[in-house]
Amino acid sequence: MKAQPVDASTVSLSPIVTALTVDNGFINSAGEAYDKNGTFIDFPRELGSKKRKNIDTGNVQRRVKNKEVVCVVHECRNYSYFHWLLETLPKFVFLSNHRDKFDLGKAYYHCGLWGTPYQRQALRTLGFNRWNLIDARRVQLVSAKKVTVLKLEEKRREPTKELCQMLKNAFVKASATSPSRRIYLTRRNVKSGRQITNEPELENILENSGFEIIDPGQLSFSRQVKLFNESNVIVSPHGAALANIVFCNSGTKIIELFNHQNISLGSQSYPNISKVCDFNLTRLPAQSTSADTDDYVERCDFTVDLDAFRSVLNEALS
Repeated sequence: MKAQPVDASTVSLSPIVTALTVDNGFINSAGEAYDKNGTFIDFPRELGSKKRKNIDTGNVQRRVKNKEVVCVVHECRNYSYFHWLLETLPKFVFLSNHRDKFDLGKAYYHCGLWGTPYQRQALRTLGFNRWNLIDARRVQLVSAKKVTVLKLEEKRREPTKELCQMLKNAFVKASATSPSRRIYLTRRNVKSGRQITNEPELENILENSGFEIIDPGQLSFSRQVKLFNESNVIVSPHGAALANIVFCNSGTKIIELFNHQNISLGSQSYPNISKVCDFNLTRLPAQSTSADTDDYVERCDFTVDLDAFRSVLNEALS
């Protein structure tokens, strides 16, 4: 059933984020916001939600009861580096850039699945205190004198130039004037699949062409930002680490390797970013190690055609 209109105000303070505010509201563990009577208002998910969970307004945990301001930043399913960087972190940057519009000294931030090193490091850079973060996994219902729901204006996986530039401005302190590093991003320590079965042979080709072999999961957030900003050629299997290209400079060349069976792999995320940021992206399909055609095929390992790769690489380096 469609929710009835409630007394709430919505304001778009930028082409990136819209903020909806309601007095004396509630937020549940899914990040869905309700008014003082428990009437559904809105949710921050970029994908949207069909669910309208019933809430018991009397079931608020005492230690987070009646906070002054709670900003709904993201929900429990927003778990990967890609989603954190392109869907959640922009909201924190937005809040940081509009401190005059929000009483951040009294604010708490309702988050899901937060606490990884890269999240803590990014938030410290923006000046947010981790003690003001409310973990949605542990706190099922929050009440606040003022609830602010932040929503991205753009479609999921289609970051705009403004969003990419906002992230770059926030975290690149001194942009490289002559980016020259060549990097390959390995996924050998990633447990979620997409391993390259002939990676040693691939790395040998790359090392002979002056590439550094990088495991981005071993780097701090600030080092990842600096690494990508200093690079002008990037080779990587499709994965979340490539979201860091938002910190690159115009003209950066990128080779994305992916499973040929998964035509919609990662959709058009990186092509979209490359288009708005003026990067030169080449996508090289590779042979899957699986004969399956179901949705899970996107996680399968694959083998790169080394001759085809040499041709693409030589063109990128020419």
